[in-house]
Amino acid sequence: MRFLFQLQEKIPIKEGIEGHRTILREIYRAGHISLQDLSYQTKIPIPILSKVVNFLIEKEVFDRIPEGILYTEKGMKFIEQELQFYGFGISECDECDSLPIWISPRWEDLLDYLNQIFEQRPKVNTQLDQAYADAETSLQRALLLYKNGALEGKSIGFLGDDDYTSMAVAELYRGFFPEEPHLIPKQIVVFDIDDRLLSNIQENSKWKSSEFITHHWDYRTPAPIEYKNYFNTIMVDPPYSFSALQLVLSRAIDLLVPFPGTEIYLSFAHRSPEEMWKMQELFTQMGLAIVEIYPRFNYYEGAQILGNITQLYRLITTKRTFSKSEETLIRVSSDKTWETPIYTGEITPTCRNYVCKSCKKTIFIGKNAQIHTIEELMEKGCPHCGSHDGFELEGKIYEDKN
Repeated sequence: MRFLFQLQEKIPIKEGIEGHRTILREIYRAGHISLQDLSYQTKIPIPILSKVVNFLIEKEVFDRIPEGILYTEKGMKFIEQELQFYGFGISECDECDSLPIWISPRWEDLLDYLNQIFEQRPKVNTQLDQAYADAETSLQRALLLYKNGALEGKSIGFLGDDDYTSMAVAELYRGFFPEEPHLIPKQIVVFDIDDRLLSNIQENSKWKSSEFITHHWDYRTPAPIEYKNYFNTIMVDPPYSFSALQLVLSRAIDLLVPFPGTEIYLSFAHRSPEEMWKMQELFTQMGLAIVEIYPRFNYYEGAQILGNITQLYRLITTKRTFSKSEETLIRVSSDKTWETPIYTGEITPTCRNYVCKSCKKTIFIGKNAQIHTIEELMEKGCPHCGSHDGFELEGKIYEDKN
């Protein structure tokens, strides 16, 4: 990191140290690249790139050949040690404009491995708005993080991970050099309120406890002090309410290193134009820039209320993100517990009536009932006859929250 700060001090660019990192990473992954192609990949003007490249040629980090710019042997060793760059470019799908990331045949072994682990996930807890993404979605997320340089040499935090995307990130080396286990991020930390998930993730992790950490945390409470201003990248798939969005973005900012250019990858339901405007207003007020939106990126198992599909936002922090301006006061205070409901069952409580197919009796399910969820009913069986033969939805009543 010191090298990036020195480079920014010598040749200031408006993209900051993360802009310099992007330049260095794109050349590393390409092997060699023309200045024009480098400008296309980084979205940085050629005159600015020329200054950076010429300076690093003088320092013998880069060299120039007719085919383009490349690292010297000395520069390659230095940058791998300094920024922990790893791997090479990934295949993209031209037919779908690279969205979502194409899972080429070289990732099939990893996908098979993930499917085996995903089958071990505990039953969803609908009271926590859990809905499991499939293994392909989690792998695509991991590949997107890698493609955007959000992993190498960085600490990444998952604010909830019932989708096990952390496992896909941890095993990503299998698609590059499968015989040489290598954790691409510097560190992975998984936060979740559900200890069942944390235990299962930890059981399936083969990495050192200091490299892959699971941490129980209800993010309605303040962030653990040891992880404030800690991460370079945050990934989150929160409950799909506006209050949850406001809360989780606030907590994500608390956890990020306070420099412009750190990233939040946010999965959220597709919304109406009016609701999307409200979301974008919130991003702006928090000083977050929308860099990319990937529609229909996430596929979930059995989440009919979402249409089984949601979008993914790539958000970048700016100087305003970490300021104390009046606008950013919309952020939830970092030292206070959030009392506003965030889960669907809290915001719109319902009582569902199911009929047991065996004894034909009605069973009430809801927050204030003896049985809280259909999953709990299926596991315990009918409270009247004990049958597990099936239950039919009879009706739904919205409870009076007052």
